[in-house]
Amino acid sequence: MRLKVEIHDLAAKIHTVKAGAFPVALYHEHRHGVYLERAFVAHPAYRYWKAHILPEQHLQICQYTPHEGEYPFEFYIDIVQVEREGPILKVRDLYLDLGIARNGTLTLLDTHELFGAVGAGLIRLDEVFLATQTLHDLINRLGQHQNNLERTLQAQGIVLEWDWGLSSTP
Repeated sequence: MRLKVEIHDLAAKIHTVKAGAFPVALYHEHRHGVYLERAFVAHPAYRYWKAHILPEQHLQICQYTPHEGEYPFEFYIDIVQVEREGPILKVRDLYLDLGIARNGTLTLLDTHELFGAVGAGLIRLDEVFLATQTLHDLINRLGQHQNNLERTLQAQGIVLEWDWGLSSTP
């Protein structure tokens, strides 16, 4: 198990992950964070990724396009910690995730990864608390809005745009 950190270079339009550095089709900064789109190069399951990184909310909200079929979740949410230094965003995954299906079903994911990270010394107790509290708050707020993410975020004054009309968007 290793530390999960992604680097976004907004100026160079490069997204760096453990598999390498990849070009980003679009970075768009908005008052709540950053939106991005990029192709998944040589990925066995997915061909395209869209995400909103919301630093204050500790959320990275993703939409994946698989090569075939339909992705089981309308939204896949990573609980994250974000640091910014100029045009560089450093996104640290805090190992807890939430999937929201199109019918509103919630699926809590990767709890085993959180405990594995604790055991491996990759995450501090305060970060475990932050991840757990963030996820609890999100699930509780979703419950107040019939598990509808858009309505949940709108209640906090956050409206996310997903369709930027890029020609490379599937």
